[in-house]
Amino acid sequence: MPAKNYAYVNKDMLLWARSETPFTTTADAAAYISGISADKLNAWESGAELPSITEAKKIAAAYKVPFACFYLSAPPEKKIKKYTDRRTLNGTVYCEASYELWGEINRITGVRDELLEYASDEDFVSFSLPTFEADITITEIGKALRDFLNLKFPFKNKSVYGNAFNYFRSIFEHRGILVAQVSGVALSEMKGLSIYCEPCSIIAVNSKDFERAKVFSLFHELAHLVRRSSSLCLIDFDERNDDEEKLCDRIAAETLLPEEAFKQVVKNIWPSYREWSSSCLQSIGDKFGVSSLVVLRRLHELKMLPYKDYQQIYNALNEEFEANRELIERARKGKELPIKYYIRYLNKQGYLFPRIIVEAHARGAISYGEMCKTLNVSRQHIGSIEQAVMFT
Repeated sequence: MPAKNYAYVNKDMLLWARSETPFTTTADAAAYISGISADKLNAWESGAELPSITEAKKIAAAYKVPFACFYLSAPPEKKIKKYTDRRTLNGTVYCEASYELWGEINRITGVRDELLEYASDEDFVSFSLPTFEADITITEIGKALRDFLNLKFPFKNKSVYGNAFNYFRSIFEHRGILVAQVSGVALSEMKGLSIYCEPCSIIAVNSKDFERAKVFSLFHELAHLVRRSSSLCLIDFDERNDDEEKLCDRIAAETLLPEEAFKQVVKNIWPSYREWSSSCLQSIGDKFGVSSLVVLRRLHELKMLPYKDYQQIYNALNEEFEANRELIERARKGKELPIKYYIRYLNKQGYLFPRIIVEAHARGAISYGEMCKTLNVSRQHIGSIEQAVMFT
């Protein structure tokens, strides 16, 4: 048997690296590291044994740290979380982020770091997020945000925006906001994330959500950004949410469904239905690119629908949406329609990051190979991504 190539790591650095993850025990960590048991991790963290180089590299990959950091003499200062966790369970208990969510947040913040490394001086010069005085009204904030995004509501018809989420996402990214989607994370764990930074603030939404539900999440997180309140959110309209969540819901609603325009649309559409059916709510939502649930919430918020009726219809719509979600998942599994790689890539990463990197290559700041490596894309897919981001 060949001699084991030991990695002479600092046990304190092993402990530090795990402390930066959601793994509170070695058993938690071992569940995500193939071929490594909790007993082995305990032995290495105590200094009783040493891992091999291969084993240490596996740990580094799982903890998402450079392998070389295990050789440092002392841990760096503990990172300060870049956002406030506003998710609640039963209104009171804050829940820890899963390993999957933690990994996705690290991925997205890493993308921003790389984007800024290759951005030119002109890329973000004209896109500073608005700021507001403490005494400004929500109506005024909504108007200012529509002006910032150059949005006018209501839309004439759905053909104006097509896929509502992609339409609004493109507008946000052209204002210098990085919009990404997280994958592999349950909707019950998160729907939206905002991290305020200048330049290039971050918004992330859950890819598992419905298209128009993601639209409201976008604007809810934008409200956090302009308030400089970076947050991890469920966006569930729960009355027990903190005041910041409720306020951002109201700002998002006023921005997307401005009161005057919304009431006029309702007045025009209501006579055709004479009841708040899902078809009626959807027809109203079509004029703003939002979901029926958001329309329903706005009706109640503007005192156009009593709370009792709102709650009853809300519960019925939720049941209908969940049933549709199951049908969609079954159909997806049955068909397994192939989606082109570049579309999957852009859905996850957004357009802003690859556009900045492609432009950096175009002006000679990085080589073709560096562009592929930075985007983490093989050469065969670069052409499709380049064409998509440069002509969108």
